[in-house]
Amino acid sequence: MKKFTLYISLLLLITCSKDSTEDNSSVYVAPPTNTTNPTTTPSVTQYTLTVTAGNGGSVSTAGGTYNDGTSIIITATPNEGYGFIGWNGSDSTSSTISVTLTANTTIEALFGQLPQLTLPETPSKMFTKGVGDTLSIGFSHAGGYKSTSLSAEYGSVSVISEPNEGDAEGNIVIEYTVNSVENVDRMTTIAGFDDIEISISGNDDLTNSATYQIRSQPEPVYRNYNLPSNETSNVKTNVNPPLVRFLNEKDNSMTDRCQYINGGLNKFGNIIDDYAGIAYADVNGDGYDDMFIHPVYTDGGAGGFSQIKNEYELYLYTNGEYIFHEINWRGNDIPSVHLARKILVGDFDNDGDPDFYSANFGIDGGSYDTEPSLFIINNFSEDLTLSYKENTHIKGVHEASSADIDNDGDLDIFSIPRESISDPPAVFFKNNGNFELENWAGYEYNGYTNIVFGENSIDDDPQWQRQYFSRGGFYHSEIYDINKDGYLDLIIGGHEWENDFRILWGSYDGFNTNNISLIPKVNSTELAYDMGILTDIKILDFDNDGINEIFLMRTGGDFEYGESSYYAGWYLQILKVSESNQLNDITNTLIDDYYSDDLENFCGNPYNNWIFWIVVNDYDNDGNLDIYNRMLSNRPLHRWEWNGSKFSKVD
Repeated sequence: MKKFTLYISLLLLITCSKDSTEDNSSVYVAPPTNTTNPTTTPSVTQYTLTVTAGNGGSVSTAGGTYNDGTSIIITATPNEGYGFIGWNGSDSTSSTISVTLTANTTIEALFGQLPQLTLPETPSKMFTKGVGDTLSIGFSHAGGYKSTSLSAEYGSVSVISEPNEGDAEGNIVIEYTVNSVENVDRMTTIAGFDDIEISISGNDDLTNSATYQIRSQPEPVYRNYNLPSNETSNVKTNVNPPLVRFLNEKDNSMTDRCQYINGGLNKFGNIIDDYAGIAYADVNGDGYDDMFIHPVYTDGGAGGFSQIKNEYELYLYTNGEYIFHEINWRGNDIPSVHLARKILVGDFDNDGDPDFYSANFGIDGGSYDTEPSLFIINNFSEDLTLSYKENTHIKGVHEASSADIDNDGDLDIFSIPRESISDPPAVFFKNNGNFELENWAGYEYNGYTNIVFGENSIDDDPQWQRQYFSRGGFYHSEIYDINKDGYLDLIIGGHEWENDFRILWGSYDGFNTNNISLIPKVNSTELAYDMGILTDIKILDFDNDGINEIFLMRTGGDFEYGESSYYAGWYLQILKVSESNQLNDITNTLIDDYYSDDLENFCGNPYNNWIFWIVVNDYDNDGNLDIYNRMLSNRPLHRWEWNGSKFSKVD
């Protein structure tokens, strides 16, 4: 069986070989490979690329030799102060091109010096809101002038004069008008700044851009100072007086009082001064409020408070800053006092400019020595001086307020003294002109002899006044038409545990001690201690509904809780006056975060330190009313902003 199989296989092999030999004309036979003489590769054409840079720039490659059809990317980069113009050897205007070689090629990058700008010196002159003012920018460019484009975020800006097209040099005059004063450091100034973006192009289409920062300030406001002190004190200037004094090298308030670090600025060598009396008014008549202040000596402890007399200080708003101005007292002795507790602003002599009334206490502690209050007379319109005159009737006061009580055109004074200098004693003082005051009980108004104080009967004895007000507890007052009936009202308060805060309503026959409304006490159940001390009062119709609101700032005080709560924390109370002269407490419905009742820790918790003076005005010029405090040392800014339905705390 095996032999048969082998035979068949050989037969098949012989048969197939015969068939292929007979039909070999249709079969391709590859030539033998010559391993000793390989075929030569065809040659490739190459070209040279030469890349150069003109003056003022560089290129990414110098070129080289490349095969036909190779693409090379070239980037031109100008040096500082130069710009890319174009290429010799290419029509492209892009600074990055791709060159495909089909021949020897030469490329040159072209650069030109950018237009040169000469900007005004910095800082710029001051630009005032709503008033167009100009700047001149110098220009030079070998390629000739073409155009200028401008933009600013908070103002309107335009070109009002420029070189002719093609001029190699000249000036571009631009006009800028402040639309909104922004970027304000409100702790030190009312001025802000804006950036003008300037782009100048030459005929060669080279463009140079620059940013120039201008300073801006609000428009001047010339205020009427023959108004009640409630209005003249409620101005929105809110610089930080301790910071301003520090920047003027007058006090150490920016050094660390709590670590007993003395910066060496205070003339007495103590750690820091504080203040109580402060006033903002346009002393020099330029339409911008200046700052008049009385610093109070303190060594950081209660024992040193107001033990040394200090002089008054004047800081004039000058070109965006508050600058200390050495007061010329017309050759008189320089007035100095221990404690100017409150400073009123008013045109007390009807000459159109603001004067001051400094309500002075004296030494507030220990011996309780008293001193007279002073008129500070503004003579800046005459000879750039101030002068002063004493109120010869009283001394030792913690408060004062002013208004035209008898409607005769000048401002009268209300102030509760600790001590009378002249008899009879009084709290109302009639302004007779020339800064002369007289003790005052009755006065004529619309044919009636008004009753300043009395039990429904005419009694001109000022002793009525002293009997009513010297019972203690009254340390703050304002005279204002609170219920808008055409007659001035009197709001007073101080220590609530001694006497209730109250309003004496005015009428055709003056004030009457039977016609009063008591101010509601705050809800002590939500507090750690009573807020029984009144520190400030503001009255205005903030929502323009025809009814005034009363804003009261309180702090801790009621000795049944102990000394630790005395002048601790703060409480902002808001009242609304009804048609029947009822006082409705609307605090809860109108304001968020209206109190802080941690015990006072002057250094450890400044947020809880008691608040002195408050303002109800548009703090940040955004069209919304704010409530905020005047700044004192180691007391932060507190601010509530009206959101359409409530005052919400934002600081």
